[in-house]
Amino acid sequence: MAGLTFTVAVATASHGGERIGRTITSFMPLSAEPPLLIISVDASSRMVDLVAASRRFSVAALSRGQEEIADVFAGKGNLPDRFSIGDWDTWPSGSPKLADATLAMDCELVGSIDAADHILFVGAITEAISDRLRKALLWSDRAYTGTDERRSAVSS
Repeated sequence: MAGLTFTVAVATASHGGERIGRTITSFMPLSAEPPLLIISVDASSRMVDLVAASRRFSVAALSRGQEEIADVFAGKGNLPDRFSIGDWDTWPSGSPKLADATLAMDCELVGSIDAADHILFVGAITEAISDRLRKALLWSDRAYTGTDERRSAVSS
């Protein structure tokens, strides 16, 4: 899998005053009508409990330059409040919302699938914002990358 390229995102959930988030590279659109999204979360993660309790989650596809956010939500740096890094707001649903993301989506849980050591959550996208001027932060070969570097490497 290391040779594949993925968009880096942060999935978040909030319930009962607690909010949590994780860096993910396993998410994808499922359908256009209705707009559905799938995320994959480690089954042992506290996030599984919050998504199940709130019946909601949000996803922010990170922009280039948001590597620090990706690192913090991946558990690097061991910060007590991961949400202190980045410009966080709240969707009307109460789910965390990241400003300056390439694409941010708020989802209502419509189903889940147990898949070995992960849970696949299916969400109906209830709100979304995008910034087409931002370039997505990508992950490939165990490092962050962007589309411009790949194009220049191929054209050289």
